[in-house]
Amino acid sequence: MRYNGIIFDFNGTLFFDTDIHIQAWDTIAMKVIGKHMTKETLVQKYWGLANVDLIQHMTNNTLSKEECKRLSAEKEALYRKYVKNNPSATLAPGVIEFFHYLKQHNIPFTIASASIKENIDFYVSEFHLDQWIDPDTIVYDDGTYKNKYEMYIEAMRRLHIKNPVIVFEDSINGVLAAKEANAKVIAISSDSLEAHDLPFLSATIKDFQGIVELLETLPE
Repeated sequence: MRYNGIIFDFNGTLFFDTDIHIQAWDTIAMKVIGKHMTKETLVQKYWGLANVDLIQHMTNNTLSKEECKRLSAEKEALYRKYVKNNPSATLAPGVIEFFHYLKQHNIPFTIASASIKENIDFYVSEFHLDQWIDPDTIVYDDGTYKNKYEMYIEAMRRLHIKNPVIVFEDSINGVLAAKEANAKVIAISSDSLEAHDLPFLSATIKDFQGIVELLETLPE
């Protein structure tokens, strides 16, 4: 497969952190409503919602917008704390080797993530991402993007590349946005994607082990 560059989603793609997010939400839920937040509840009722919207739904709109924003920031701070204290919180299998390969072959790549700046800065520091990626090329949720499509287009602009570009994604919204951006899409297998028929995917992978060999075998 020929490509001019690569754009990676982060959460659920380069970093498998769903359980840590659930742990942070569980702490917030116990504090605010006195009930546990299970993975089933999060996926079935709140998946895809922004933090503030999730908190409003969870509390039946009984809290002010300001209090919801404060709890959202508290949840993200807890999440970063739990990541830092979790010795198994590492980049997905094969990622570091793939990053080294891309760097050695001068293939442009960056991250486009719906994460907030505080989390992106944390990831850069915690995982030493700046040894492979210029942090200035990373696109994150700064409030100016309507959707992931706009983030992918901005990431291409920052890398100074045009299609063909490969996007690695794990969410249905991200996959569809990458398709809209005319990228070649490789999905990370996830529960949220299994229910969808996505014939345009170039491939579906569980992690990045053997990814270089896979890319060499994929058709244009």
